[in-house]
Amino acid sequence: MRYWQRIGIATVALALAQIAGNSASAEEQAFAGMRGDISLDMPIWPSLADLEPAASGSFDSTGFGIGASVHWPVLQFANSDLLLGFDGTIAATDSNISGIFADLLARQLYFGGSAKWQFGSARSMSLDLGLGYHELDMAQVDSSWRGTLENEQWSESTASAFVGATWDVGASRADHDSGLMLALRVHFADFGQVADEDGFFDVLGSNAGQLDRPLYMLRIGYSSR
Repeated sequence: MRYWQRIGIATVALALAQIAGNSASAEEQAFAGMRGDISLDMPIWPSLADLEPAASGSFDSTGFGIGASVHWPVLQFANSDLLLGFDGTIAATDSNISGIFADLLARQLYFGGSAKWQFGSARSMSLDLGLGYHELDMAQVDSSWRGTLENEQWSESTASAFVGATWDVGASRADHDSGLMLALRVHFADFGQVADEDGFFDVLGSNAGQLDRPLYMLRIGYSSR
């Protein structure tokens, strides 16, 4: 299955989870306390920017993407709630690394289970952690009205854990439990050595470096609960 097909399937899955959550009746939401988030994501990955490919150039220090999550409460304490659910991100980072027909693009897909510990009287702050499937590839992609030309230089997948925190800005206002949310996550994933896989296009070379340091993900979006 091609990378963009997997991206499409993941996008549909995240959208369906969000739609399913939003379509619940007000009474069901009050009872279940379900939470749904959708966000614009900004990956900041120092070890990606530090790669030294055979071709000239480097990856940008930040990328762009979209994320979504849905959680349900499972335990309630005196001043906090524990929620379990699912979380996903689709993101990409540009570069000025010259390929044969286009600059190299780093694309990533993450999906997994996650937990949120919400605390405070308004439950506007949470500590987050998760574990899931993380896929990364680097490819030359040239899109035009005639179609898309793509050559994958390198790809890898691994298990990825994250820790982070979320602030529900909207829930901090009186009589509001939805609105702007801000989050920061630190993903721990070791993708190993980066190198050209086919040897035909010498872009990354035989060893461009290691992708084994943390990935930081800034999220800005909308939360509803």
